[in-house]
Amino acid sequence: MPRGRPRKNTAAASPAAPGAPRGRANNRPQIPFAYKLVLNQWLLSLFNVKRFEDLAEHLRNEALEGLDENNVHHFHHALTAQLFNLTHLPTELLLEYDQNIVKHTQRLNERRITRGEEPIVWKYFQYLTLLFTETYLDRYFRDPKALLAALNAQVAIYNADKPEADQIALFDEAAEAWPQLNKLAYWSATGSGKTLLMHANILQYQHTLEKHGRGRELNRVLLLTPNEGLSQQHLREFEAAGINAELFNKDGRGLFTGRAVEILEVTKLREDMGEKTIAIDAFEGNNLVLVDEGHRGASGGEEGPWMDARRRLCEKGFSFEYSATFGQAVKGKPKLTELYAKSTLFDYSYRYFYGDGFGKDYQILNLDEGTQQNHLELYLVACLLSFFQQQRLYREHGATFRPFNIEKPLWVFVGGSVTATLATRDATDIVEILRFLARYVADRAGSIQRIERVLNQGLETATGKNLFAGRFTYLNMCGLSPPQVFDETLATLFNAPGGGQLYVENLKGATGEVALRLGAENEAFGVINVGDDAKLVKLCEQKGLATGDREFTGSLFHEINNAHSTVNLLIGSKKFTEGWSSWRVSTMGLMNVGQGEGAQIIQLFGRGVRLKGYDLSLKRSGKTQLPEGIERPKHISVLETLGIFGIHADYMAQFRDFLEEEGLPTNDDRIEFLLPVIKNLGTQKLRTIRLKKTINGVSTEFGDAFRKLAPVPTLAKPDPFRDRSTEYLQKNQVVLNWYPKIQAMKSGGLVGGDADAAPNETHLSARHVAFLDLDRLYFELERFKAERGWYNLNLTRQAIEVLLADQSWYRLQIPTEELSFDSFEKVRLWDEIACSLLKKYTERYYTFRKREWELPHLEYRDLGGDDPNFLCAKESPDNGYYRILIDKSQEEIVAKLEELKVAIEKGDLKPWEFRGMKAIWFGKHLYEPLLYLDSNIVEISPAPLNKGERQFVEDLKAFHDGNADYFKTKELYLLRNLSKGRGVGFFEAGNFHPDFILWLLMGDKQHVIFIDPKGIRNIGKDDLKIQFYEEIKKIEQRLGDPKVVLDSFIVANTPSHTMKMLWGIDKNAMNERHILFQEEDQDTYIQTMLESILASVVLS
Repeated sequence: MPRGRPRKNTAAASPAAPGAPRGRANNRPQIPFAYKLVLNQWLLSLFNVKRFEDLAEHLRNEALEGLDENNVHHFHHALTAQLFNLTHLPTELLLEYDQNIVKHTQRLNERRITRGEEPIVWKYFQYLTLLFTETYLDRYFRDPKALLAALNAQVAIYNADKPEADQIALFDEAAEAWPQLNKLAYWSATGSGKTLLMHANILQYQHTLEKHGRGRELNRVLLLTPNEGLSQQHLREFEAAGINAELFNKDGRGLFTGRAVEILEVTKLREDMGEKTIAIDAFEGNNLVLVDEGHRGASGGEEGPWMDARRRLCEKGFSFEYSATFGQAVKGKPKLTELYAKSTLFDYSYRYFYGDGFGKDYQILNLDEGTQQNHLELYLVACLLSFFQQQRLYREHGATFRPFNIEKPLWVFVGGSVTATLATRDATDIVEILRFLARYVADRAGSIQRIERVLNQGLETATGKNLFAGRFTYLNMCGLSPPQVFDETLATLFNAPGGGQLYVENLKGATGEVALRLGAENEAFGVINVGDDAKLVKLCEQKGLATGDREFTGSLFHEINNAHSTVNLLIGSKKFTEGWSSWRVSTMGLMNVGQGEGAQIIQLFGRGVRLKGYDLSLKRSGKTQLPEGIERPKHISVLETLGIFGIHADYMAQFRDFLEEEGLPTNDDRIEFLLPVIKNLGTQKLRTIRLKKTINGVSTEFGDAFRKLAPVPTLAKPDPFRDRSTEYLQKNQVVLNWYPKIQAMKSGGLVGGDADAAPNETHLSARHVAFLDLDRLYFELERFKAERGWYNLNLTRQAIEVLLADQSWYRLQIPTEELSFDSFEKVRLWDEIACSLLKKYTERYYTFRKREWELPHLEYRDLGGDDPNFLCAKESPDNGYYRILIDKSQEEIVAKLEELKVAIEKGDLKPWEFRGMKAIWFGKHLYEPLLYLDSNIVEISPAPLNKGERQFVEDLKAFHDGNADYFKTKELYLLRNLSKGRGVGFFEAGNFHPDFILWLLMGDKQHVIFIDPKGIRNIGKDDLKIQFYEEIKKIEQRLGDPKVVLDSFIVANTPSHTMKMLWGIDKNAMNERHILFQEEDQDTYIQTMLESILASVVLS
């Protein structure tokens, strides 16, 4: 997978990083909160990684978003391909979690699709958030005591090298486990989709509760919000998702109460009932409590009334909390730090969001106090021009930017409390801004002079730096004189081509809104959203501004996001940090915001950097993978950058401090480096296998031809007497191994109990089946079919009864005691087992029928330069290349890659290796070099080789180069087989895409061998990938070309003695199944493979 961009290494750079030696003063904590998240660390450990980046690097490629033709997430395939030996998260369990996520997503998309809206397609970090939630909830409901023990083991690992002030207290193992574990927090950047995740979390919790037979225990689902505006916003979003929700009404329960989400402002919770408040004790019972903007409650500390209310509301239930600013909220609060360190499930705070390319870039205009006092007018003109530059670019080239979903720019001023600020400050920020605007439009000569200075001379700070250098490139290229710029600002920004006096108007009929316009007849260019509009207008009048009233119906503020809005300037307060959202914000001014408001600053920042991006990627154009033929428009970075400035430098300095705490770089430019490859297509046409591109005019891509043209299959048991082909389903039985699932529920970090003894193998008896709810199983299977998109598959309830009575199609591996008739609690387990078996068989059956129908349409095809397995085959069939993304700051890497590029162009194939990146030269691979990467210093597409793949290539090269005599009469070629959608895959083996295709040419015969280096510890010996060596011979027979011989091999990096214990067969038997052992037979396995291929031909 493409590697993630290198980020500022906080851990390495800071003395507060984990494990670093540190001298401490006053026994105060030194380690940042982000490094204390023991719950998150435990989840990561289940994936055998220690850092989020190590997990994310496999999933960042945008091509992985969405589902495959069987409605399995591409992310699932990428995870299981890269992390294949997960003891605590076996592949089958991860697939179960994935299918739960699919089911919940489809539920959330039903109404969206009906209305013709864009359905939800998860980003990689959202998918991981939901996957972590599935994992946690499964363990929480199955065995909370084991979960608590596992988390304590993780806490102990964390504490091992930490000073006392930074240690985390263990959970109390003597107390009941679940009440200590029933709170989860999500640290998610603003704009990262917290609301969508909340909707999915509700469905995840309800599903898991039902699965464990506890659905009736849930009393209410409560959503706590900070204010009424946010409550209304959530109500609208629940409606869009098709989730029943209502605003809480203490005087009467609504139609859906008990099943609906009840939305309640936290400010209405009190100890006793009041006219507008409700007592906390009125919510007794098992509640699911959702907390939006969770940092608000943290501000009062763990003992504060808000935290106490939250604790009591979910005392017998569960809670999910969401905030972008937990790091700031817990600062200086040790008890809260510990609480959230043990309950933060997922950390995708702003540093990750920005680092992945999501949201706008940003530029901070920051004046030192001395420069500001002397040049405030010039500074404000520069801010105005910064916004005007965005406006003019959008106006002139809007059509060019349309595919990138750029919105019309909006200039925003934000204050803490607008009228309170006005009443208490001598020279108030808001009046200062309004008076500046009045002076700008009235003093044409002075404004033109300042425009000329800003654009042509700039402004030097006390340190000698030109503050405006490089900030007005587009405007300076437009050929406008300063007078022309001034006139255009009147027309574009102020909606007044002829100019006019600034009017501040109280809008009668639009409560809390004050309009700004030039002249009495021009359209309003600005709106102030304020609590006390009359008071504000009066204060403006006292300061010498022209004021008045105007009758008005509608709302300037609420129409800002509409296309016809004339508003270019918005002044307001906390509506921008909680509850208000717009894609338009492009320039932001801060007034009296920031001092002691860390959480609010990050919220503000998150609101401003929201970006839809190309194809709704949410990414800056320089960070997204654009399709063929789409160019990044010139100057688009101007519109993808949030300009930030403040009237008082101390606020801006603090703003910058908070951004630096988040680990954000100040310069995020990346360059795309195209590294060419040398192609070698061999001396004769090489043959490969592909499904015909069309069948009867219908594309075979995504299984469309099978769905539209094939007979509709009906799910049935194998019956070789009536249909001989179904013997395949008996020979290739479904194997359900329940041991990994039981093992996965054990305490992670507790070693032992992992003996590799042969598992007990059995079936569900008629007595077991008698206890099952067949109706539920039928509906679950129908839902599964819909989730997978198999609308051409027919299911019947009778087929389920017949299947469960037949034992020829499956084997169940489970401890004997789990099937004993000693507790009704086990019925739910048997139901879950039956459901898993039926789903696996349904998938096997559908794939079997699809393969059976498609098999006659497979064909040999000559390998050409346009084959999708070649790099950039579509864009450049003759000249392939790797795309490498590098930070501009990584000058040394750029220089080294330039050296490699020159060497390739000269044909000088000398060894090249630099900082974990290696070029592998093997002349028998159909292009050179192959790239290997063991760090995240750059991002490479297609994905570089992993360790096992690299080892195989080097072993093959060593054998080839060291055995010239052996290859005197033979030719060998190798090609990396790319993943789904590009490489050669086989439905016969569960959509298996082996990593390599090897050709061995001898005489007039071509041996085409599919090779997959992989770990096999978690794969059964009857897995379709293991059995593929037999299946591919059937394909060979079907295609019937005597000059082409097909084979397949697994090159295992798992020791043979481990597999002997797991599979109960010796190494020779595994070799006979075409399994080779890479590490223990490193010097011989290549020769063994080639001789096996040739021997089979002689024998045949």
